[in-house]
Amino acid sequence: MKIKVKKLYQDAIIPQVMRVGDAAMDFYAYKNYIMKPGERIIVETGVAIAIPEGYWGNVRDRSGLAGKHGLHIMAGVIDSNYRGEIQVVIVNLGQETYQIEKGHRICQMIIEKHENIETSEVDELNQTNRGEDKLASSGY
Repeated sequence: MKIKVKKLYQDAIIPQVMRVGDAAMDFYAYKNYIMKPGERIIVETGVAIAIPEGYWGNVRDRSGLAGKHGLHIMAGVIDSNYRGEIQVVIVNLGQETYQIEKGHRICQMIIEKHENIETSEVDELNQTNRGEDKLASSGY
């Protein structure tokens, strides 16, 4: 699949799939940021993309940043009709201040197929074996 990418700044870095077989492409920070523990920021990438109709971009953590430093992506749905800059909401769940430097890989995006959603109001829902069981209803 080909994804069209527009640099919004001459020195922005185009997202890349690092190795054949990787499921996601990496996005890069366009600016420097300093994140204190517990802080949430919006990181600019300096690029916009065109996701084909019928697909969406699923923005995910980079495992090394999450596992080693506690950086977590807070929101991650990029619709196919969005053409603005890809910006990434990141929270520092770690114990130490973390510095994101311009050009560092900050997240990854998987392009996934989706179905169009249509809702309709009903009086009753069909029964399932779970029913209305809530969080952790199947145990820990």
